[in-house]
Amino acid sequence: METSNSPPEPSSPKNTKMQDTTTAPPHNEPIPLNSPLRTHPKRGLPPTLSSTYPHGHISGHPRSPTQQEAFEARKEEILKTMTKSEIERRYEEKVKEIRSVMEDNERKGREVEAEMEKLRMEREMERRVWGKLRGMKEGGG
Repeated sequence: METSNSPPEPSSPKNTKMQDTTTAPPHNEPIPLNSPLRTHPKRGLPPTLSSTYPHGHISGHPRSPTQQEAFEARKEEILKTMTKSEIERRYEEKVKEIRSVMEDNERKGREVEAEMEKLRMEREMERRVWGKLRGMKEGGG
């Protein structure tokens, strides 16, 4: 019998219920944006939009073989018809469009938060007034 302090082998056949947390979930389950599996950032976009694969979809899943073939065919077509500067320009336009949408969403979120805070304060004031009115009725009645 060996008395080493090394941990047991993880691929033990007895541990069939133990799941590997480093693998991505099945293809039909979305991977959360804050998942530690997302380590490949997408160029020009915020760090929250990362993928689990260097050339995978933003959903976090790799391309299927047919998707990869279609991607390669489209890439060949683009490279034949456009120069590098045109591709970069279109890419930058798309990034600007996405950033503007994200900034609008963030602005709207801040507006909603401010409105919610205003309503919370208003509700708290109403509760105080109501409490004072109840106190006056009980004391005077």
